[in-house]
Amino acid sequence: MASQNHVSSVKEFEFNIRFTAGADPLMDLFHEYPTLRLRNARCTVTENAMWRIDHVDGPVDAISAFDEVFLDDEGCNEYLDEHRCSGTREYQVLDRRPAARTVYTYHAHIDRCCAVPAIVTDYIGDGVVFESERTGSTYRWRVLSPVETSLDPLFDQLESTLGTGVQLDVDHLGNGERRRDKVQPVFPQ
Repeated sequence: MASQNHVSSVKEFEFNIRFTAGADPLMDLFHEYPTLRLRNARCTVTENAMWRIDHVDGPVDAISAFDEVFLDDEGCNEYLDEHRCSGTREYQVLDRRPAARTVYTYHAHIDRCCAVPAIVTDYIGDGVVFESERTGSTYRWRVLSPVETSLDPLFDQLESTLGTGVQLDVDHLGNGERRRDKVQPVFPQ
C-alpha cells in the first residue's frame, strides 16, 4: 500500500500582473478587445516542461487576431521579461469556434523561462495548482500551495523578472477555504 501524505492546510494566494499597452503583444490584444478573455483550465509544470489547456472567448475578429499571436510557436506567451523564453513551444487547437478556442500548449526547456508557473513551482515545489485569467490589462493568478512558507521571496523573484510596462500587485494571501466559493466551470456549456 502506498504511503499517503497529508496536507494539513492548503494555502491560497492571488496576484495580478498588469501590462501597459505595448508591453506585451498578447496582452495588447486584451487592451484592444476589452471583452476578450482567456482562462486556464489546467497547468502542469515539472522541472523543465509545462503543459497547459486554455480557453479564450471574445469577438470573432479578436479570436482571429488571437490565433495569429498566441499560436506562433516562435514566441512565448508566458514570458515576463524582455528576453523571452529560450524553450520550445507546440500548440494544438482542441476546439475551434468562431468566437472561441481551446488550446493545448506544450512548452519544453523552461529552465530559463521567466513564466509565472515555472517561477512558482521552482520556489514552492510539487503540488502547486494554478488558475489564471487574462482580461483587459490584467493577467490574474490564483495559486494553491501545499507548503507553509513565506511568499515574500517568491514575490520578490516575480517582481525582479518583470519587464518595462509590467507591474505585480499582490491581491490575497490566506488559506484555501475561500476557494469553495470560486469554483466554476472553465469551459462554457
